[in-house]
Amino acid sequence: MKFWKSAEWQRIGKLRGLKLLLIGITLIPSIYAVIFLSSLWDAYGNVSNLPVAVVNQDKAAKINGKAQHLGSDLSDKLIKDQPLKISEVSYKKAQDGLKQGKYYMTITIPSDFTSNAGTLLSGKPNASKITIAHNAGQSFIAEKMTSSAAAKIQTSVTKSLQKVYNETILSATKSSQKGLQAGADGANQLNSGLGQLADGTKKLNDGASSLSSGSSTLAGGLNQYTNGVSQANNGSNQLTSGANSTANGANQLVSGTSQLAKNAPQLEAGSQQLASGAQELSKKLQEVSQGITDGQNNEKTVAQLKSLDDGLTSVTDGLSQIEVLLNKIPNINVPDSNSAMTSAAVDLGSGLTGAGVDIGKMVNNSDFKAFLADHPDVKAEFENLQANVNNSATAAGTLETQLNILKEQLNSLQSLQGNLTKLKQAVQNLEQGSSAARVGNRVAIGQLNSSLTRVSNLLSQQFVPAANQLASGAATLNAGQKQVTAASSQLNNGANQLAGGNSQLATGASQLNNGLGQLNNKSGALNNGASQLNSGAQQLTTGTSQAMSALGQAQNGAQTLASKMADGAVKLEAIHGNKNNVNALTNPVKSAQTNLSTVQNNGTGMAPYMMSVGLFVGMITLSTIYDFMTVAKKPRNGIAWWADKQTVNFPVWIGQALVMTTLLVLIDGLNAARPVMVFVVALVAAFSFNQLVLFFNVLFGKLGSGIMLVLMVLQLSASAGSYPIELSNEFFRTIHPLVPMTYSVHAFRETISIGGSVANDLTILLVIGLVSMVLTWGVYNWKLRHNQMIWSA
Repeated sequence: MKFWKSAEWQRIGKLRGLKLLLIGITLIPSIYAVIFLSSLWDAYGNVSNLPVAVVNQDKAAKINGKAQHLGSDLSDKLIKDQPLKISEVSYKKAQDGLKQGKYYMTITIPSDFTSNAGTLLSGKPNASKITIAHNAGQSFIAEKMTSSAAAKIQTSVTKSLQKVYNETILSATKSSQKGLQAGADGANQLNSGLGQLADGTKKLNDGASSLSSGSSTLAGGLNQYTNGVSQANNGSNQLTSGANSTANGANQLVSGTSQLAKNAPQLEAGSQQLASGAQELSKKLQEVSQGITDGQNNEKTVAQLKSLDDGLTSVTDGLSQIEVLLNKIPNINVPDSNSAMTSAAVDLGSGLTGAGVDIGKMVNNSDFKAFLADHPDVKAEFENLQANVNNSATAAGTLETQLNILKEQLNSLQSLQGNLTKLKQAVQNLEQGSSAARVGNRVAIGQLNSSLTRVSNLLSQQFVPAANQLASGAATLNAGQKQVTAASSQLNNGANQLAGGNSQLATGASQLNNGLGQLNNKSGALNNGASQLNSGAQQLTTGTSQAMSALGQAQNGAQTLASKMADGAVKLEAIHGNKNNVNALTNPVKSAQTNLSTVQNNGTGMAPYMMSVGLFVGMITLSTIYDFMTVAKKPRNGIAWWADKQTVNFPVWIGQALVMTTLLVLIDGLNAARPVMVFVVALVAAFSFNQLVLFFNVLFGKLGSGIMLVLMVLQLSASAGSYPIELSNEFFRTIHPLVPMTYSVHAFRETISIGGSVANDLTILLVIGLVSMVLTWGVYNWKLRHNQMIWSA
C-alpha cells in the first residue's frame, strides 16, 4: 500500500500544519548535530584567536661569562612560535585583562629568570620560573586549551635551557675525559717512577746494608787508626825533640864550617908558605950540606947558617900559625840520634802512607761517598783528616830525604874530620921537626966550629931528609889544605842546607806534632761519628726496608689509580658532545606514536556523540508532538494499529537519519572512513531509538516521553560520547553498557574515524529496536482488547 493513502495520512491531512510540523521534526537531529558541530567544527584550529598576555620583567645576566637575555629570547620565541594570540604587555594590563576576560592566560617572566638559569650548574642551583595564570571562570575549555599550551611552553623553555646546559656539561665531560686520560698517563708515569724508585730503594737498602757493614769495619779501623795516631803522635814528639837537637847541632856546624871556610884561605896560604919554606929549607939544607961538604971553611958559611936559622924560624912560626888555625877548627860531633831519627822518620812515613791509602780506599767507596754527602759536618772533618794525613806523609817523606842528605853530609864531614885530624898531626909533627931543626941548627951553629963534620953529617943524614920530609909533608899539607878549602865551601853549603833542612824539619816536625795532636783530639769525634754512622746506617737499612714496603703499596695504588682513571677516560670517551648529542640529551625520548585512526578536527571527533544525541532528541520530539494513540478507524489488531502509525513514523525517523548525515557531509564537511556505513548506522540507530521511544510513549503516554527525556540525559554521560567512560563515576560506568547511545556512539566512531567492524553495535541496536517494536505490538493489542483507543473526529 501507499503510505500517503493510509488512514493515518488521511487523518493527518485533516489537521492543519501537522505535515509541516512533521517536516520540522525530521530536521531536529540536523539542527542539533549540524548546526552545533559547525560552530565548533575546527575549534582547536582556531586557538590562534585566543588572546594571551606575556609580561617580561627579566633582567640581563652573565652565564658562563657571556651576557644573556633569556627573558627577551623567551618572549620573542613565544610570540613567534606559539599558536596562541600572544602579545607582550605590562604587568598591570595583563592582570586587568585576565580579570576582565580580555586574556585567557598570562605568562609572567620574573626579573631573575636569566640569573637563576646561570646557577643550574653551581653548588646552589635555583630553577628559573615563569608564572602562568588562568581564569577558568571565563571559559573552562579555553582554560584547558591554554593549560595545554602552557605545558608545551614550559616544555619548550625547559628544553631550551637543557640544550644550553647539555652543551656545557658535554663540553666539561669531554674536558674531564681528557683530564682523566692525562691523569691515567700521569698515574702510569707515577707507577713507572715508583717502580724505578722501588728499584733505587732496593739498591739503597743493599747499599745501606753494605754501609752498615762497612761502617762497622770503619769503626774498628778507626779504633786501630786512633791507636796508630797516638803512637805517631808520640813518635812525632820524639822527632820534634830530635829535630830540635839536630837543628842546634846543625847551627853549630854551620858556625864552625863558616869559620873553617873563612880561615881556610889563610890556612891554604900558610900551607903554601910552609911548602915553599920547606922546599927552600930542603934546598938550603942541601946547599948547606953541600957547602959544608964542599967548603966547610967558606966565609959564606956564617951567612948561610944565619939564613938557615932565619928559615927555620920562619918555618916554625908558619907551623905555629897553621897549628893555631887548625886548633881553631872545632871538633864536629855527629849526633848519635841521627840513625834513630832516620828510622823513626821511615816508620812514620810508612805509617802515614798506609793511613793515606786506607783513607783513599774509604774515599773511593760509593756508599761512604753517599754518607759523606748526607753528613756535611763529618765530610768536613774527614777532609781535614785526609789533608792532615797527606801533609804529614809528605812532611815525613821530606824529613826522611833531608835526614838522608844530612847523613851523607855528616858522613862526608866525618871523613873530613879524619883528614883534618891527620892534618893537625902532620902540622904538629912538622912544627916539632921545625923546632927541633931550629934548636939543632942553633946548637950546631954554637958548636959549628967544633963539629962541622958532625953538622954536615947531621945535615946530610938527618936534616936534609927531614927537610925533604917536611917539604913533602908541606906539599901534602898544601894539597890537603886545598881539599879542605874546597871542601870547607861545600861543607859550609852542606851545613847551611843541613841547618835549613833541620829548620824545616823542626818546623815540619812541629806542624806534624800539632797536626797529630789535632788528629788525636779529633779521633774521638771521628770514632763517635763512625758510631753514629753505623747507627744511622742501621736506621737507614730499616727505613729503606719500610720505604720499599710503602713504595710497593704506592706502586699498587698508582697502578690501580691509572687503571681506574683509564677506565673512566674510556667510558667518558664514549660520550660525544656534538650537536646531535646535545639534541638527543635535550630530547632523550622520542615517542613513536601510531594511531589506528585519524580524527581530522574537533567536529569530526564530536560527530558520533552529537549525531546520537540529535537522533534521540528527534525521536523524543516526534513522540511528544505526534499522537501515536489516536486512530481514524478501529484497527483489526495491534499489529495493524502499529503498522498504520508506522506509515507516518517510518518516513520521519528515516528522514531524520538521512537528512542529518547528508547535511553533515555537505555543510560541515564530514569525511568518513566508511561513508556508506555511516548512513547505515544512522538508519539503524534511528530505528532503535524510534522504536524504544515509541514503546514508552505508547505504554505510558506523555509520561513515557518524560522517561525518555531522563534516559537521554543519563546517556549524555553514560554513552562516553564526550569523555572516556573511565572518567565518569561508578554509576555511569555501571549503566554504560545498558544504554543504546553507547552502541550508536561507538558505531559512528568506527565508521567515521576508525573503519572497524560495527556488527556488534548494529546487532544490539537492532535487538533494542526489534524488541521495542514487538513490545509496542503487544501494548497496542492490549489497548485494543481493553478498548482504550482514541478516535479522531
